[in-house]
Amino acid sequence: MTTHRASTRTDHGPVRAHGTRFLHEDGTPFHPLSTSVPQADGRTLRSLRDTPFTKVRLLDPGLPLDRLDHQVAALGELGLQAEVMLRGRDIPETVTRLAGRPNVWWCAPACHEAQTDIQEHDHGHRPLTVHGPPGTDFGAPWITHASVAHPQTRAVSGLVRDLRKPVLVDDCGAEGDDPGDPERALPGTELLCRLWEAVCRGGYAGHAEAWGEEPWSDGGGRLSGTAVERVAFLREVLEAAPTGLGHTPETYDASTLEASGEYVLQYLGPHRYPRRSFALPGGVWSVEVLDTWNMTVRELDDAGGDRVTVELPAEPYLAVRLRRR
Repeated sequence: MTTHRASTRTDHGPVRAHGTRFLHEDGTPFHPLSTSVPQADGRTLRSLRDTPFTKVRLLDPGLPLDRLDHQVAALGELGLQAEVMLRGRDIPETVTRLAGRPNVWWCAPACHEAQTDIQEHDHGHRPLTVHGPPGTDFGAPWITHASVAHPQTRAVSGLVRDLRKPVLVDDCGAEGDDPGDPERALPGTELLCRLWEAVCRGGYAGHAEAWGEEPWSDGGGRLSGTAVERVAFLREVLEAAPTGLGHTPETYDASTLEASGEYVLQYLGPHRYPRRSFALPGGVWSVEVLDTWNMTVRELDDAGGDRVTVELPAEPYLAVRLRRR
């Protein structure tokens, strides 16, 4: 499997929500490519060392605080943000203990009293969310971003528009073979499609695995799915993108992320389009066709003019990237 070693750099500073995106303290964009595990024990940390993830959700409320603190610190050493589920925990004790960790995020219980406790004890003002379906109240000003459970990641764009804050679909299904839940028995192509759809609609979605008797998302340990290395390709695409990205639903009929006048990334999902046309401002644009599953980039001839048509091989899971020269 192609690996992407997690960065150990921490000099960009803590992550903050900024409009509908995330930035490090020094202004460097942060792209939350998440996975969820109960806890980050030694075996799980060894697996995470060579993954493309930038953020890990720790979901076990019964993990002793000393071990939780150690795991958040260990994730930070790997360059990973750590989101701590606070439901079922002693909030004042947990938040006071972990608030000094520059990589910690909070997932709060739904009640405002608990959220007030978090704010009172969080001297670091870390990212704070609640987790739930799209109808959850994410609107409170102290909720920095939305953590959504929803299999339809195409809903991201509407949530970003309405909430005007970052949206992460942290529970959109899992690659696996769970016989009791079709959303935990997705092929890798479908999970990856959901991740790309979320990104190109202005948000993000989280990875999960449910293979075999010891699934990653239920116990950590070892990753065995096919989507992880493709998430590495997505990360490379995002890290090469400019700042100021946003979804542009009024312009195109496919999921499209743009930096106005500078950059276009359009994801075509399972559709086998023979060509795509783009209305662009003047200038010269580089044109690339990305195969998101096979992780290839095909450069086409530069294009110019007010309208650019890109010829495609009529295959699924492609994206088109246009960059102004």
